[in-house]
Amino acid sequence: MTTSILVTGCGGFIGKFLLKDLLLDPENVVYGVDSKVKLSALVKSEYIPEEVCDRFVPLNLDLSKQSDCLDLPDVDFVFHLAAINGTSLFYEIPWEVFYHSTLTTINTLHRYNLSSRLKRFIYTSSSEVYASVVDQSPERCPTNERVPVGFYDVTNPRWSYGGAKLAGEIAAFAAGHQHDMPFSIIRYHNVYGPDMGLDHVIPDFINRGKSGLFELYGAENQRSFIYISDAIEATLAVAKSEEGLNRVVHVGSMDMITIELLAKKIMLIAGWQGEISHFSAPTGSTLNRCPDTTFLNSVIGFSPKISLDEGITRVVQSHNLPKNRIVNQI
Repeated sequence: MTTSILVTGCGGFIGKFLLKDLLLDPENVVYGVDSKVKLSALVKSEYIPEEVCDRFVPLNLDLSKQSDCLDLPDVDFVFHLAAINGTSLFYEIPWEVFYHSTLTTINTLHRYNLSSRLKRFIYTSSSEVYASVVDQSPERCPTNERVPVGFYDVTNPRWSYGGAKLAGEIAAFAAGHQHDMPFSIIRYHNVYGPDMGLDHVIPDFINRGKSGLFELYGAENQRSFIYISDAIEATLAVAKSEEGLNRVVHVGSMDMITIELLAKKIMLIAGWQGEISHFSAPTGSTLNRCPDTTFLNSVIGFSPKISLDEGITRVVQSHNLPKNRIVNQI
């Protein structure tokens, strides 16, 4: 029996890996929404090889327009990933970040909250919804799903993204409460992997390092990271799980590392030597971020499989560095 699935933001980092995984199942027909440029790049790429193209239906729609959302098909599952993401963008174009990320979510929820066919609406959120709170209460790290959410300094444009994601969480709970819409909210915590763009700490440091620039921002900050294949597997596990219905689930790893040690690990794996130049983190950058994934591990039954060393090695190799420069890991 055919399963019909919609993936919004399918041309983004997580979206294209999710598409690739979903299309491995011959029973799945997947509709993908993104810009015309990103959709064109996907077709017949490694993410959508020619042999599965007949089960991928690209939709070039603007989900910030409710009229475009009326053209979305009836489906069994919605994976809503569409958002403007990238730390520098939170500061550079905060209005566009908030406007598009909020409206696409509200309009897509509005399209499906009365659907009789829908089995699950999976909304992908972010640890940014509670990051400000944890900085004020460091004892909350690792952080579980019951943590208070919100922002201590609403004037900081950084929260344009976190605020939009929080609005989306509230909207999903509202639709579930009023219309019995089945949903799951996934809060991702630093997903990384090949082909993710440069506006993230790991690929940004690698890209600079290729030119001999070892520049680091916020070296004392601590983060945990989850490799893209693990994040996708966890996402699908939550979507299929009854225990993940109508609730928030933290997806990530409980292994926390300082950004400075992360940079040194990258340099060792890449075979680089040099002095690291230190710069302050952007205003509002979270000091510590690490999810408590007890629910994901014990109830959903998922644990990450790719270690940080192995994941970084894969990312370094994807940047086409000479293989003989990949050295022993730490």
